[in-house]
Amino acid sequence: MKALTAAEMREVDRLTSERDGLPTLQLMENAGKAVADFLRSSFTDAAYKGAVVLCGKGNNGGDGLVVARLLQERGARPAVYLFAPSESVRGDAAENLKRYQECGGKLEVVTSSEQWDTARRTVAKARLIVDALLGTGLKGRVEGLLATVIEDVNQLSRECTAVMPEMVLALDTPSGLPSDGGSADGPVLQAQVV
Repeated sequence: MKALTAAEMREVDRLTSERDGLPTLQLMENAGKAVADFLRSSFTDAAYKGAVVLCGKGNNGGDGLVVARLLQERGARPAVYLFAPSESVRGDAAENLKRYQECGGKLEVVTSSEQWDTARRTVAKARLIVDALLGTGLKGRVEGLLATVIEDVNQLSRECTAVMPEMVLALDTPSGLPSDGGSADGPVLQAQVV
């Protein structure tokens, strides 16, 4: 199987949208639905219904918001954390944030270490964590709050490895992993990719 670079993936999305007449919003919906279906069929009710979704402000976060909305619509009550101010979310991701909130979904905005300290307690209890923080658009080293989040989730995952080895699932690519080759200069979320 060939891995695509970020530029190649953007081109695939553009061509799919152009040739097949699928808006990029529909591509995001399709991706989120596939992941939500996978989660439902692959995990116990306890893990599925108590999932945590960690979202960034970009398209990867938008994918995560689709997953969260579909989990919500299917009777789960995911804990959803957005690691950016709501007003900084743009495009298709902003539309999916709106859709998630319109279906009654709750989310917490985390933009400080103190807010993360509070959120981390909930994340630590989750048996299933969905990584939608950073996707193929990542450029450079992950630093600051997101670096701390990645390191903390990695620690939580290591602590639970014997119980649930697939506790952390990444959409597209694990957060922090450069999608155009090369080695990561900062922390990378240790996750299974869906």
